[in-house]
Formats: sequence, structure tokens, C-alpha cells
Amino acid sequence: MLTRRTILLSTLAGLALGSAQGALAGEITHDLGVTQVPDAPQRVVVLEYSFIDALASVGMVPVGIADDNKAERVMGVYGEVLGEGWTSVGTRKTPSLEVIASLQPDLIIADTTRHSAAYGTLGQIAPTIVLDSLGGDYHASVAQMQLIGEAIGKPEEMAARIAAHKATMADYAAKIAPHAAGVAAQFGVVNATGLYLHSPVSYNGSLLEMLGFSSKMTPGEGGVYETNYVETTLEQLSELDPDLLILGEYTDPSKTDEWAGEPLWQALTAVQSDQVHYVTANNWSRLRGMVAAELTAADILQIVGGDDDGDS
Repeated sequence: MLTRRTILLSTLAGLALGSAQGALAGEITHDLGVTQVPDAPQRVVVLEYSFIDALASVGMVPVGIADDNKAERVMGVYGEVLGEGWTSVGTRKTPSLEVIASLQPDLIIADTTRHSAAYGTLGQIAPTIVLDSLGGDYHASVAQMQLIGEAIGKPEEMAARIAAHKATMADYAAKIAPHAAGVAAQFGVVNATGLYLHSPVSYNGSLLEMLGFSSKMTPGEGGVYETNYVETTLEQLSELDPDLLILGEYTDPSKTDEWAGEPLWQALTAVQSDQVHYVTANNWSRLRGMVAAELTAADILQIVGGDDDGDS
């Protein structure tokens, strides 16, 4: 039986795809196959924050963004570029297909972990490419930027931005490395119910490694939440015992506030050496991308006591 929702989505999808197919030009190979994309898409919908980062890096504003219905999560970092010329399509986990279709996009950029099951439907709305933002590491994220640059018809602009980014990160690495040598660093996010450590294969874990830190954490096996973002007890954290513990706190108070009086917490090397540092969870954990990496590196430079003006 055709429901009202199905009829609406099918109608909008037909309109959207019809507008997009008029200017198909190139092929983009992505995680779920090969997609014909327009020569220079103008109406792009992005379903993960790192894809906003990519478009904003070359001054392009998506028409639709999966912002988790919380615009401040993206506007606080990308607002100067984005302005008000975009529409929320809902959450990253379950974006609204109807809203996406109503925007008549000519390109959709989706996430492998979150959106593979919806790939077929998204492809009926507009040409769709699928990239691993949630499960990918820092190096994969930078490589994705170039692919996105090709998909949106701005390969030269994106290549220039990537080159500038790599130079910026190399400068940060040179300043941070002397402070990172021999230091086991660990990043995690904490809320009222638990601590979730980002493993060495995660975006932030690989970024810390690139900046010269080591890690004591071994990734688990399974899906992204077993390998990248691992729920961790105080006992497990005690066994890991990093030298430097960096936490993004989503709630105040959080689980670590509950642990503060526990002997295991007090015995942590990072606690005893005053090397537990709190950072902006949104920037570190959600965003992922070149702008995000540069913000993260700037935070790390402050944490280790370096000088962002080169006088360290």
C-alpha cells in the first residue's frame, strides 16, 4: 500500500533527480560504488559535519545540513561561511528524506556507517556519494576532502586548501612533538552516564599520533563503536593509565565528576601529575575535518605549554 509519506517522497525524489540528471558529467568512486555527479553541483546536501568542513573550506554553503536539529553545533565554527543560507534536514542518524528531497539537491554526501542502508533511497533523490566520516581516521578525512573537491567541481581550490592545511599541521606538529615524545595521550568524551575513549584508529586517536604522542589503548574488534569509540569503566581506564588525559565533557556534572573521589581515579598518572585537561567536546568529537583538526592542534599546543607564535 502506498502511504501518503511514500507518495510525497516519490514525487519529490522524481523532481529532485530530474533536475540533477540534466548536467551529469563525471564519475566519483566512493565507499558504496561509482556515482555520476553533475559538473559543478550548486545544491549540495551534507549528512555529516566533516562534509560541512570540506565545503566551508572552499567557501561553499550546502543547501541542506544534518545538524542534529541544533544549529549551534555547526554555526559556532562554520557560521561565518554558512550564514543563514541553508536548511536543517534533521539528525545525522536519521535525516529527513522528505526535507532532503524538497531541497531539490544535485548532490548528496552521506556517511558510510550512518547512511549505507538509505543509500538506495538517497540515490533516488539525487546523485549520492558515501564516505566514511564517523569511522575514518584523520588521514582518511583529509583524503576525503580531495574527493569531495572533485565531486563539487572545485578540485584545484580544495587541493590548495589541503596543501595549506598540511603546512599548518606540520607547523603544529613541530611545536608539539618535543612535548609529546614518550607521552601516552588519550582522548575521550564523557557525559552523565559514561566515558567513551577514542582509540588509536579513530579520527582523534590518529591525530594525536600524527602530532607525536603514543597510545596505550588497543582497538577492539567489531563495529565503529567497538573499535573507535569505546565505552570505558574507571577500572579499565585505571589499567590503561595514560600520561595525558584529554576529555570532551558533554554534560556538567559528568561521569568523571562522579569518579573524582574514587581511589582509582586519584591514582591515575594523569590525575597525579595534573594532566587531565577538558576541551570543547563538539569541536573535538563531532566535527572532524581540516578546520576541526586545526582547532584541535591549537588546543593541544596550549595543553602542552607550547607557543603558537613559534617561541616555544
